[in-house]
Amino acid sequence: MFNLTKTIMNKNFIFLLVFITSQLAFSQGIKVISNEPIPLPASERGYSPVLSPNGDFILFTGSNLQGLHKFDLATRQLSTITNDEGAGFNAQISDDGQTIVFRSTKRENRLRFQSLQSLNLETGERKELLEPVRNLQGFSLRGGTLSAVVDGVVKTQLVSGEKVEAVTVPSNRDGQLYMSQDTRTRRVSPQGNQVNYLWASVSPDGKKMVYYVIELNRAFVANVDGSNPVSLGEMRAPVWMGNDWVIGMLDRDDGHFTTESRIVAVSANGAVRQFLTDNSVIAMEPMAAANANKIVYSNNGQLFLMQVEFTK
Repeated sequence: MFNLTKTIMNKNFIFLLVFITSQLAFSQGIKVISNEPIPLPASERGYSPVLSPNGDFILFTGSNLQGLHKFDLATRQLSTITNDEGAGFNAQISDDGQTIVFRSTKRENRLRFQSLQSLNLETGERKELLEPVRNLQGFSLRGGTLSAVVDGVVKTQLVSGEKVEAVTVPSNRDGQLYMSQDTRTRRVSPQGNQVNYLWASVSPDGKKMVYYVIELNRAFVANVDGSNPVSLGEMRAPVWMGNDWVIGMLDRDDGHFTTESRIVAVSANGAVRQFLTDNSVIAMEPMAAANANKIVYSNNGQLFLMQVEFTK
């Protein structure tokens, strides 16, 4: 009888411990400290903003992804990185904040070719990292290592700093989700090949990926091999904020124009979900800084910078 009672007490203790732990995890959240417009010149409109890793400058582009501009948050100095077509689509910044990698699009005989270009912010030197190709599926800049996927083949080179090994690169082909590592590319498509995938990215620690499924109107987090998918609910344009949170937008339209959009944050395990903006702005395209509790987003071409802190 004593052993049976002891076993029951142990099980009850374990259950209580798990319950308390889960409640503590669930109680974690994000507090908005400030949310202010970025003082761009009145003539400038900004879209698809990207925050530098330390949150000290912002990249943004035009409504058609034409060109790429840099705004220094301390000096409020605005400069043009490039006027290349397509440069604003998924522009990336090295971990040391010194190098920018962006696409450059050219057209020949009605065919589109894309190359990858880099710009060193200290020296102003521009380099072509990848010659123009027809099928650039995706690229990732981790540390100072660039990994580009072209026709399923991974091409890697050191851009700045020290080389990062085993970079995992998500890419999309015919609506399906692929992951590339070293020389191997394989389809993962966690929800099957009867649906289409968008906005895939890998967590900073390289262990998880987030992605959006069009037909399900849901974002998901899964292991990089596609296993153990967890629904984050309705959220578009999801991106990582650290390894434990994902931010995105919950937008509505009338068939022609976006009528409302709010920034939503969801814990990577799907347990906590909260809005960071209200309907006073049409908040779209959020992006978080890698090493600072900052989020940047666009409101019909006006850029906003949000400062947040994590709560328990």
